[in-house]
Amino acid sequence: MRMTGLRLHDFRGYGQVLLSPPEGVTVLVGENGAGKTNLLEAVHLCCLGRSHRTSADKEMIQREKETAAVQLTVEKKDGCHEVGVRLFENARRKKVVYVNGKTASRIGELMGHATCVIFSPEDLALVKDGPQVRRRFLDMLLSQQQRAYFYALQTYMTALKQRNALLKTGDTRQLPAWDEQLAAAAAPVVRLRREAAQALHTQGQTHYRYIGGRDEEVFSMRYRGGLAESKDPVEEMLRGLHECRGEDLRRQTTCFGPHRDDLELFLSGEPLKAFASQGQMRTAALSMKLAAFDLLEAAQGEPPLLLLDDVLSELDPDRRRRLIARIGRAQALLTCTDQGDFVGAHPACVLHVKNGKITEQRE
Repeated sequence: MRMTGLRLHDFRGYGQVLLSPPEGVTVLVGENGAGKTNLLEAVHLCCLGRSHRTSADKEMIQREKETAAVQLTVEKKDGCHEVGVRLFENARRKKVVYVNGKTASRIGELMGHATCVIFSPEDLALVKDGPQVRRRFLDMLLSQQQRAYFYALQTYMTALKQRNALLKTGDTRQLPAWDEQLAAAAAPVVRLRREAAQALHTQGQTHYRYIGGRDEEVFSMRYRGGLAESKDPVEEMLRGLHECRGEDLRRQTTCFGPHRDDLELFLSGEPLKAFASQGQMRTAALSMKLAAFDLLEAAQGEPPLLLLDDVLSELDPDRRRRLIARIGRAQALLTCTDQGDFVGAHPACVLHVKNGKITEQRE
């Protein structure tokens, strides 16, 4: 997959921007706050319909503007794909998604036309933070990998919201019906997460060994949840909901189901969060993202876009060199504050970003 055009209109600090990066690595150099990350955010928004930095769409709209738009064009094996998103400052207006020049009726139609994997310093949250961060990592990967997962997860979350609303009323008469809907929706979510977690474990272990450079350190992942080992997720979900009904009514929320699952991380058999150093945690997070890159590439037969946000400066020279070697086959946008940060990246293009302006470095 190759990005041929990225167009921004009143997005963050940019009025009008058209970026046409070449194949290979494009480096965006600029001071903190210059707007480099905003360009990566725009790509991410076009691929997944959401920012990787905020859940508030209006934060992405330029000040004193009512709307913003981003458009991404990519060339894939099956031809040209054009996707776009329009955002509105008015919270009552929902974002609008465009696919190949037509308005999409559902945001799920965006998935798979353009795919990306983003690396950022915030990736340490994958290791340090709670299960919600790792579930989101799995969900975003699977939604890009197969659109059916995005719709399955939407169905589950809608049923969960309705069941939780019913629990707050204390009226149990309709609970059996919602239990059945939730159980049916849970089955495909669990099945696909379980398959992805096993593939991530295999690939992530290989990447960690390579980037870390220490064979004695063994990184592993394990999918954990009430249905993680289930042979009949529907029946076991129904059983779990029935057993937890009393607690659900007391807490007024659903306590059992894949919305509480986790992707547990280990280093040489010990919980990573408790025993790993900062460098080991960073290597683990990088390995997870590289594994996600592998899964997307395998699913679509070509590598996704790579977005590296000030990542190289966080790595020692050996880890930096090994990471660059791993990502060399994909088109990438790489941000940094200092040109010394991308030594060894062999960029095809270097762009300087300042005050919403982008200029190309000339030899």
